[in-house]
Amino acid sequence: MAPTAQVDIVLVQHLLNYWADRGINMDQVWPVLGIDPQSPLPRWVDTDRVADAYDYAARVLDDPHYPFDIGMYIARRDMPLQRMLRYAGNLRKGIEALLPFVYLTTGSLKYGLQDSADGAVLVTVERHPERKVSPLQLCAAVTILACVCRDVLGRGYTGSDLIIRAPEDLVRNEQSLSSHVGIQVQAASGFMVEISRDAWTRAGCDPQPVLFRGVLRELVRQDERFREHVALYNELKDILQMCLMRRNVSQEGVADQLGISVRNLQRRLRALGTTYQNLLDEARQGLAMKLICEGDMPLYEVAYMVGYTEPSAFYKAFRRWTGSTPGEYRQTYFTTLSAISGADE
Repeated sequence: MAPTAQVDIVLVQHLLNYWADRGINMDQVWPVLGIDPQSPLPRWVDTDRVADAYDYAARVLDDPHYPFDIGMYIARRDMPLQRMLRYAGNLRKGIEALLPFVYLTTGSLKYGLQDSADGAVLVTVERHPERKVSPLQLCAAVTILACVCRDVLGRGYTGSDLIIRAPEDLVRNEQSLSSHVGIQVQAASGFMVEISRDAWTRAGCDPQPVLFRGVLRELVRQDERFREHVALYNELKDILQMCLMRRNVSQEGVADQLGISVRNLQRRLRALGTTYQNLLDEARQGLAMKLICEGDMPLYEVAYMVGYTEPSAFYKAFRRWTGSTPGEYRQTYFTTLSAISGADE
């Protein structure tokens, strides 16, 4: 799984603490997240696993307030979002500065800005189109943002400053939820926080320009490190595909091509939130799909080229990757390609 599809471990730790506080059996949560509680925590956790953990906890708790409660809980933690908005001169400055860095924590969520018809500002929360995200995560995300904004406004906050909007299936009783959260909650078609135009530009209760610039610099440094991780990840995928073609996928050979030791390679992989085996599996998947779509190579040869001595093992892995057999995948690909070509003529 690419690093861009992973959740920062700091956020995951807060989730773990919340679930433990609610009495959920953590022995059931660890396997869902793919974490060994006896080993050091990874830098990131697969976003699909985090979505599954959200849903698992929801089934156990069976509490309609659950996604809002988890949002309120995390809003009280000390994280870059809280510091950025707290130290900014107003909500506009803080939120606009924060938007480019949301992915560093969430991995699969993005915030956007829109103007409403009545002049208010809408901060929308959406999932990455290629990622698995639970609606409960989106609901928690808007609640986190709204609660932090309320805290930033401080004593100047009024009930008309903020509105949390979420789909009707999560907002079954607007009055009860509004009272529970302390912010007006309304049913809507998507997930968003509505901020009144006055609150958007109103001075915050604790502006700290020096501390604000410090948080921003740290986010920029994190972004630079993250992009270095992504560049390494992509380089490793390319190297592994070449190694597969040469029938030599040892860690020693890959480390040699990078000019580093095996231990250094393993350390970097941990920083990426993945393992050598996971990366090798992804390289096999990418190469297999490329060979299947590029020509008429027999499928048993494709299996051999990507490192499987038994075609049956390759077929099983391919179905796990794509949900279809290699033959079905090839047929669908060429049928689609033919249809596109016919439409262009």
